[in-house]
Amino acid sequence: MACTIDFRRLDEGLGGTRNKRKRSDEEELEFTFTNTSMDVDDEGEPSAKRTAISSAEGKPTYDGVIAGRVSGRKWKQPRTKRASAMNIKVNPRTFDERMKEKEIKKAFKSRVDELKLEIKNNKIEKRLEREKREKKKQENILRTGTKIQKITNPKTLKKISKSKNKGQLRKVPDEMFKRK
Repeated sequence: MACTIDFRRLDEGLGGTRNKRKRSDEEELEFTFTNTSMDVDDEGEPSAKRTAISSAEGKPTYDGVIAGRVSGRKWKQPRTKRASAMNIKVNPRTFDERMKEKEIKKAFKSRVDELKLEIKNNKIEKRLEREKREKKKQENILRTGTKIQKITNPKTLKKISKSKNKGQLRKVPDEMFKRK
């Protein structure tokens, strides 16, 4: 995007006046000599210092010293098109209709939120029931002894405890095996 600031006539820069060291007379002469060799138009006041020209309404529309067009224009031109906000709507809705629509939207949103909360609660309940079933199943397996094997050899116990199957080892009371 093109820059809208005209840097050609800025005598003090964007930040305003600053404390600068004073040039000596020799440097001043040398500086002016180098500047005069360039093609510079000195037709009058620099464009940044010109006053605003009145617009179509009669009031000047001056928008600052620094910002503006490259041409040096600092005022706004009279608008040739009207704003779209001025357009007249074909079927404007009344205040009551707008409030009714707003109320319907609010009710819909609250209903959606209720349904989401209900779905979330159902998922939590199902998860808890599933965990409860799994726990009960494990207890039944241990109680009935369907998947239990009694290991009496200490060397076998030592091997299993070192292997990846050590999580399957459980200490179970002897009464479970006596029932069989």
